[in-house]
Amino acid sequence: MKKETAYRRLIVLIALLMLLAGCASGSGQGASIDSDKIWVYYPNSELNGLTKLEYEGDEPTVDSFIEELSKNQQDEDVTVVLGKRTALNGYTLSENQIILDFDNGYGRLGRAEEVLFRASLVHTLTQLDAVHYVTITIEGNPLKLVDGEEPKAMSDRSFIENAGKEINAYAQTTLHLYFADSSGKELIRYEESTVYSTNISKERLVVDKLIEGPDGSDAFPTISPDTKVNSVDVRDGICYVDLSSAIVDQPYNVTEEAVFYSLVNSLCEVRGVDRVQLSIDGETKRIFQKNISLDRPYEKKLELVAGGK
Repeated sequence: MKKETAYRRLIVLIALLMLLAGCASGSGQGASIDSDKIWVYYPNSELNGLTKLEYEGDEPTVDSFIEELSKNQQDEDVTVVLGKRTALNGYTLSENQIILDFDNGYGRLGRAEEVLFRASLVHTLTQLDAVHYVTITIEGNPLKLVDGEEPKAMSDRSFIENAGKEINAYAQTTLHLYFADSSGKELIRYEESTVYSTNISKERLVVDKLIEGPDGSDAFPTISPDTKVNSVDVRDGICYVDLSSAIVDQPYNVTEEAVFYSLVNSLCEVRGVDRVQLSIDGETKRIFQKNISLDRPYEKKLELVAGGK
């Protein structure tokens, strides 16, 4: 019996060592990806969206992804930009951020082409465990957009797209969102830069981002991720938002007011929105959670914001 127990312990120990070895090997540039499929993203041939093709090479690395992005893809709905319209001078990778330096051809890309190529790089490379953020430079200088803005390090959530073939225009915007502080009682004004299809209204973009939650350690989510957006519309300065009943659920340690006014304050940051009328599955004659009546529109409430603004 003692020999059998010792043997079982030895098997468990070997299994644990193999698991730890696997984790260690996954910490570098060629880290494995925790998904069934790996994709390489390209601008499509019409330059109105992205096409993804399944990666079929060996263990993916930055170099292997770059090689795939520069390959000719016959009979596929893709536009190959890398190596055709611009060349990669090189890259540096450290602390989960990769900096890609391109030649001057990058600056001559058309607006839609540039946005889609940038999105393809970010979506593709951030599948690697070692890459959380992507930064682009041109001949060592920071990338500047048409409006002169320099995009910050980009994560996979920096790009919002519509599905299908109806994407025809892109814009970059900075959203001012309100998330909870560590106490769950006050709100923090949170700034996020994102590229999005202009087929999506800014109001809908704000709601989607609130449900998605913050990408940072200083702010905390307020709205249940199970919440579905039924509709978002603006009329006469009032933003009418209809959400699913999951909005009243509270998986986070956040007060009722913090949840409600994270939505109201964030939407009131959008130009043209003065008040917000929330409905739940089409109903306004009800109470939000316990105390807030949905029978009228609400204005921004800055008293809940840490620091009072």
